Amino acid sequence: MHTVPLRDLVARADLGLTVLCGADALDRPVRWAHVSELEDPTPYLVGEELLLTAGVRFPSDVPAYVAGLVSSGASAIGFGVEPEFPTAPSSLVEACAAQGMPLLEVPPSTPFLAVSQALGALLAEIAVREQRLLADSQRALTRAATRVRPVESVLTTLAVVLNCRADLVDPATAPSDVASLANRVASGRGPRSASTQAGEDHVTLDPVGSAVLVVRRPAPLSAAERAVVAVALALLGLLHRDLESERGQTARLAASALLRQEVSGLEGVTGPGPHRVVAGESRADYDVLAQRYGPLVTKEGEGFLALVGAGVEVSGPVGVAPVTDSTAAAQALTRAAVEAAASEAAALLPRALATGEPAHPASDLASLVDPGTARAFARRELAPLLGRPDLLDTLRAWLGQHGSWDRAASVLKVHRNSVRHRISHAERLLGHDLGTADARARLWLALTWLD
Repeated sequence: MHTVPLRDLVARADLGLTVLCGADALDRPVRWAHVSELEDPTPYLVGEELLLTAGVRFPSDVPAYVAGLVSSGASAIGFGVEPEFPTAPSSLVEACAAQGMPLLEVPPSTPFLAVSQALGALLAEIAVREQRLLADSQRALTRAATRVRPVESVLTTLAVVLNCRADLVDPATAPSDVASLANRVASGRGPRSASTQAGEDHVTLDPVGSAVLVVRRPAPLSAAERAVVAVALALLGLLHRDLESERGQTARLAASALLRQEVSGLEGVTGPGPHRVVAGESRADYDVLAQRYGPLVTKEGEGFLALVGAGVEVSGPVGVAPVTDSTAAAQALTRAAVEAAASEAAALLPRALATGEPAHPASDLASLVDPGTARAFARRELAPLLGRPDLLDTLRAWLGQHGSWDRAASVLKVHRNSVRHRISHAERLLGHDLGTADARARLWLALTWLD
């Protein structure tokens, strides 16, 4: 069942409740309001109640009365003044203060029924909010699963929806604070899911094939939020068989579709080589290319891949990779060559989406650096973010849009405050001042070479 923080009830101005003691305990959960004038109501309590009383049968031993409510798990006492008492008895105030029990004064103008109805309304609001969260999250996660990089998209969407960190990890390389539990969950011989406290984070672990989904955030997940995680788990389970070779699988599907026919007449369709594979997500770009090239454009979830000739101009946010083969003749194009180009184009797409311009491999300064050295530099610079695709994508979009919160939010399709929050988090993890040109240049190169 749902609960309401006591402070939400106190905040209702129409009730006029006054906190007499326990102001530091207003985060206590309240499940229901219970009216009782018994000297010992504890046999009728189950915990997390706001006990309402007017002191009609005021207890002779007030400390024992309060102690009984504390031991029964009651969250707070609401004392209605008049007609029995003009104010809450000092003995009750002192006993509640001594035993850490919040005490609220209910004015004569507020019937106990009004308090119960207000609590019911707050509980109903929470139920509606959680239903909306679940429905919206299901749609967002399902859309994420159809994108070009579905696993990363699902993890990023889950992190945004629940304001958490979501990672799919190999138990053998799981973070040390959850490594033992991750191995037990993944082994199939331990619990099917688990939760633990790691530092300041509450962590949940759920198996996804041979991997483990690790969700971290300061507060435990509610029942509705656990349902959102369950949706993500179902989608990740379907996608998991492609996890280790997601780009390769996409490329293989693309190559199969692009080369579904013999390529002997390819030059007549695409124009002269050298040929390129274009990866994008824009519906407008897809429509233009599909109209021109037909079977040489394949839809991949929310994105597309197209095999085009050298004369085709591309100007939008697309990844572009050349098809390299032993000969430039169109007739010699092989499935492996197209597959490799499709994989590279898909890998370049995030950079293109971040900048709004085409992204090409080994362009500009990147072409002057040894690939192995470049990759090592990238992994070293971005090490704290390598398990956080949400932060990597946000950093790439923000840098690509020259530090504009609004344009980066538009690229990522999130609120600008989410961009600010993620960039601030990335800045702390990286230990860089992202306001300096040096830090931004280093990180942009690292992101380029990481792709």
